[in-house]
Amino acid sequence: KGKSRGKKEEEKLKEEQHQQKAEEEEKNKPWECPYDVLFDAYLSEVTRNILPLPSTREQIVALATFVSDKMGGPLCKEKLHEFTWELHIADLKFELKSNVIPIGKIQKGIYYHRALLFKALADRLGIGCSLVRGEYTRAWNEVQLVDQPPQDIIGLFIPPTTYILDLMYQVGSFMRTDSPDAAYYESYTSCKITPCKCCKQLSWYLDNFEKRK
Repeated sequence: KGKSRGKKEEEKLKEEQHQQKAEEEEKNKPWECPYDVLFDAYLSEVTRNILPLPSTREQIVALATFVSDKMGGPLCKEKLHEFTWELHIADLKFELKSNVIPIGKIQKGIYYHRALLFKALADRLGIGCSLVRGEYTRAWNEVQLVDQPPQDIIGLFIPPTTYILDLMYQVGSFMRTDSPDAAYYESYTSCKITPCKCCKQLSWYLDNFEKRK
């Protein structure tokens, strides 16, 4: 009986050591980004439907509409606070047991979610754009487009103009980076009680813009 008891204790000790070793290996294993099945499906869809469009401008507008539709559609500025994206993100974190969320799983997204998805898809399609990060959950995409010259002028060189792309409200519309609409998009907030930092910045920008005009 003594030998049998000792053998069981030895086997139990080996099993505990094996389990401890497996836990340490799992802990020290380098982190790998989870495979995003939905993003790959998005990429296949935009490659099939948007890449064949004849002009860059049309591709950008179509891709903006696609991104907006996947992230909850166009929103109303006055009712942005009713768009429960925070709850959706919290549910995904709880489901995945992680703060890292594949972009394809987000179905309710605002500025930086949409801008990130647009940038990721645009890079795969070869559409030139930049991802700009602001404050207070703000991020946006900037693209450069050459405006059409007047029909009566031939051979005129027109440098590209930088625009901010609207993915939230008037989806697919372009705003010059030096326009009041662009400033509004970069720093608009729905706060209604006291002016916050971004409200003051917007007010100062609009006042100075009107003076320059």
